[in-house]
Amino acid sequence: MNAPLFTVSFASSDGVEGHAVIDSLVNGTSSGGVRIVPDLKMDEVRFLASEMTLKYAFCGLPRGGAKCGVRMSAGFSREERLDLLEDVGRRLSAVIQAGIYYPGMDMNCGPDELRAIYRGAGITLGGLTDTALFTAVFTAEAVTACARAEFAHADGPVTLAVEGFGNVATHLAGMLDPARFSIVAVSTVHGAVHDPSGFDPQNLRTMRGAHGDGLVSHLSGERLEPKERLLSLPVDILVPAARVGSINEGNMHDICARCVVPAANAPCTAEALAALHARGIVVLPGFVCNAGGVLGSSLFDRGVSQMEVEALAAGPYREAVTALVRRSRELGVQPTELARRVALAHLKTGPGGSDSRLVRVARRLARRVRPVARFLDRNVSAACAKHFQELAREIARLDPHRSAADDGVPAPAAAG
Repeated sequence: MNAPLFTVSFASSDGVEGHAVIDSLVNGTSSGGVRIVPDLKMDEVRFLASEMTLKYAFCGLPRGGAKCGVRMSAGFSREERLDLLEDVGRRLSAVIQAGIYYPGMDMNCGPDELRAIYRGAGITLGGLTDTALFTAVFTAEAVTACARAEFAHADGPVTLAVEGFGNVATHLAGMLDPARFSIVAVSTVHGAVHDPSGFDPQNLRTMRGAHGDGLVSHLSGERLEPKERLLSLPVDILVPAARVGSINEGNMHDICARCVVPAANAPCTAEALAALHARGIVVLPGFVCNAGGVLGSSLFDRGVSQMEVEALAAGPYREAVTALVRRSRELGVQPTELARRVALAHLKTGPGGSDSRLVRVARRLARRVRPVARFLDRNVSAACAKHFQELAREIARLDPHRSAADDGVPAPAAAG
């Protein structure tokens, strides 16, 4: 992991502190979510910022990667919390108002929290897109691609264990075909539950809506103690949807899943990635699997319909992920290594990247003329589809005798 371009650090007398890490700039701007946790580590924020660089590059979006982490106690009331986040926005106002950094939603930072941050920076936000929905759309297609590549001849449903059954996982449960996939274990901060016969997806969604993270106390099945035992279940696909580095040196030898398809960013340390790969376990990179949070929501915000976004995910995007899994098997190289190589090759390009002047003019016109906006939306959607189709071909042609280092790409650093 290279050093970030720069970091803005801040602290308040209320014990709130944090860091906005700008890992890269493309066209003078960057973006990444705001993570609000009581046990924030600077290394986690830096690593997540570098993952955002890879995510935008893999999607072909001309934007740099960044991340903001806020260490905040869970003891504050909702009103106190929002007031404190307004203060965070004031402290970041210089980079936000200049368009250098666009904060987004992330762990414990929902629409209200994000609005408070922007309000502190002097900006009023309108409606906000549910990024968790689009994260789940693309994660579901990554799960499907992996299942088709690895379990094409399975007799029964492909089994899944989900670590961190939050907003993304709730959407995901409703998107996977229950005839083809069976969620047999889930966990939250309150515990983990295992039912080998599989949970009813709609019941999972209902319980999550009614009880939040406490849903695990209302599900039938075996309570796993400690909850980290979920990671060692012998399932087909493990879906980490929690914190950075949840799969690490301490538990990497316990992982029994045949594949790992993350909904979370960077769930594996570098050492764990190497160990799992040596055991023949397919581990897809988080910056590929959960890319819908930035790509799908960006397209939707431009006026592309949800149906069109879903078609992009189920078509060209799934094709690229399938190519990644298959080429990894053919070359005996980690999928993350291959994905990093193609992502970094696209760091400063992407749909609209090479003709940015035309796109900028079109965007200015689109603010006033809706037919132009609709043309731009279709153009961007088609460019994204073409990007993933080209990406699949690039992956299929990757040279087995080259590595990311040969292409000038630094090796990944340990997470957590």
